Amino acid sequence: MRIGIDFGGTNIKMGLFAEDGTADKFASVAVADLAASGDLLNAFLDSAAKFAAGVQLRSGGLAMKGVVDRVNGTLINDMGIANVFAGVNVRSCFAERLGVPFFFENDARAYAVGEWKFGAGKAFNSVIVMTLGTGVGCGVIMDGRLLVSESPTTGLLGGHISIDRNGPVCPCGLRGCLELYCSAAQFEKQVLSAFPELESEALPLKAFFDRAAAQPAYGLLLQEFQENLSIGIVNVMNAYGINNFILGGGLMKSHHVILPQLVNLVKQHAWLVPGVEVRILPAQLEDQAACIGAAFLDI
Repeated sequence: MRIGIDFGGTNIKMGLFAEDGTADKFASVAVADLAASGDLLNAFLDSAAKFAAGVQLRSGGLAMKGVVDRVNGTLINDMGIANVFAGVNVRSCFAERLGVPFFFENDARAYAVGEWKFGAGKAFNSVIVMTLGTGVGCGVIMDGRLLVSESPTTGLLGGHISIDRNGPVCPCGLRGCLELYCSAAQFEKQVLSAFPELESEALPLKAFFDRAAAQPAYGLLLQEFQENLSIGIVNVMNAYGINNFILGGGLMKSHHVILPQLVNLVKQHAWLVPGVEVRILPAQLEDQAACIGAAFLDI
């Protein structure tokens, strides 16, 4: 049995998985609940050990947001999630506490592994996986392997490719980054600014996409979103020479609205050899992808 852990900004997801990816057990705990102890790291370790108690583990993996030093098991930049982990060899802490080899990786890369091995990417030997959430995450599978190198940012920066050099300044320092336009968080701000009547909706973005076909003003903003996203996808697709693409995140619950025209736009501009088709698919594993991927990082 393998354990996979996805440390998110709000919740920590943990799962026990068989070798075929089947989940034997799955749970979620609020980060705030663990932090209330005053010692987040040890509370986190205790929670994982309790979750896996009585189970014979083969290995484990931990996924976290931020720039990860997968070799030394530390966070280089945790993007403000949990400064308590700065400089700590988190991988060694978990390996010692649970008594099995442990792997440590950025959450977008883990998400990519999960979707590739057990989700929408199972049929592909090479695939790019992009998530539209608080930011835009990216992970690349190339020739049957997770793309990594001596640089901890290899394959991650799809969200920080500029699509407009005259655009707003991104926190990363560049102008016009894709995630300023197409992350779920930023696009929701655009939607609510343009259509304040959606603020009363429980799921404003879903309501927006549901109405886009019937309301021309909504349709224009949808078209702008698709055009912006297509530029980012083409840039990433051309950079890696990979024509298979998976899009994840909450926005993809409306993939039937988003994808048809998005695929057409990408096909018009992607630099592909004759006979190669563009494939853009919605993620299948949703919020469990990074957890499953973390459990199988030893690919």
